[in-house]
Amino acid sequence: MSPELAAAPRAATAARTRTAIAAGLAAALLLVAQGSAGAESADEAKARADAAAQRVAVLQKQVDAAQDAYHRALDGLAGAISREVSANQNVAAAEKAALAARQQRAAAIRALDQSGGSLGVLESVLTAGSPSEFAARWNLSTDVVDTLVQESDDNAAKVAKRRAEAERRDRHATRVMVTVADVQDAYDKLDAVLSEQQDILDTLDSHARELAHAERLQARIQAEREAAANDATSSAGQATASGIPKDYLALYRAAAATCDGLPWPVLAAVGQVESGHGTNVGPSSSGAMGPMQFLPSTFAAYAVDGDKDGDTDIWSPADSIYTASHYLCANGGGNGPRGLYTALWHYNQADWYVQLVIRVAGQIATRFGEPVPTAAA
Repeated sequence: MSPELAAAPRAATAARTRTAIAAGLAAALLLVAQGSAGAESADEAKARADAAAQRVAVLQKQVDAAQDAYHRALDGLAGAISREVSANQNVAAAEKAALAARQQRAAAIRALDQSGGSLGVLESVLTAGSPSEFAARWNLSTDVVDTLVQESDDNAAKVAKRRAEAERRDRHATRVMVTVADVQDAYDKLDAVLSEQQDILDTLDSHARELAHAERLQARIQAEREAAANDATSSAGQATASGIPKDYLALYRAAAATCDGLPWPVLAAVGQVESGHGTNVGPSSSGAMGPMQFLPSTFAAYAVDGDKDGDTDIWSPADSIYTASHYLCANGGGNGPRGLYTALWHYNQADWYVQLVIRVAGQIATRFGEPVPTAAA
């Protein structure tokens, strides 16, 4: 074989070897580069997650403040009403005690009359066998009368004091009446800050979101949202029915009668939680207004001329209450527990709201000897 022929295969082999080595080096360099890029990506992901965590932490103070405001609104929704009811119950208890004292005094006077009246008392005193017995009978007779008079006066004073306290609390409740609109407004502000935190996390890529501290932040935001919903449900379970003004009571009864199957205590409960029976008529932050807190567009679609004056006015108690009855009826409010749940959910799309109205409606129904309404999803 000639040197030239022998050199040809060696050159080809060398070329293949060089190609293989070059390919191997390229592959190695690629692996190194990929490893370096991967390490850099992880570092960048961590840096992005850390930056997001810091921005979320800055907003947490706003979350805490919004949570406090939300809890105050929930407490007010149930608490102010409960204090008002408690004050009125104290008046009722004092009046009952005063009535009992008056009845006791009247019974004592009747007994005195039956035993000979003042002459009988005088005879009893004068026929005493000794000066000491005379003094004892005299003191006894005057003590009985003085005690009855004093007890009557004391009870009358208690009634006046407790009535004044109830009126003061009623005036205070009017000034600070918390409604569903206030609660919703507080919740919306809390939700807005939580959403801002969520938006920060959403800007992270999937790698950064999978880091442990980013996942913890995500879990905390979700937990705070769930806690807000649970707090609303808990507050709904504590609310107490308030007194109903006579004019509103008549309207609730008459308006509910226009929807076969709609319990009037439910309509009254909506009136209480929406505006405190006309105490806080808005407009709310969402634009709801009037005693039953309608959006103008919804009111226009279902408006009823409740006072028969030829006009439908969202601020009119009669028009607003009759329209609420119409709206609830149109959404199934007269069709048993399931229909009632659906109707109330349409009024304010939250399960806690339905529970709140049904709880208050049940207390109103019990107070007036009506069947207790129920709602089922």
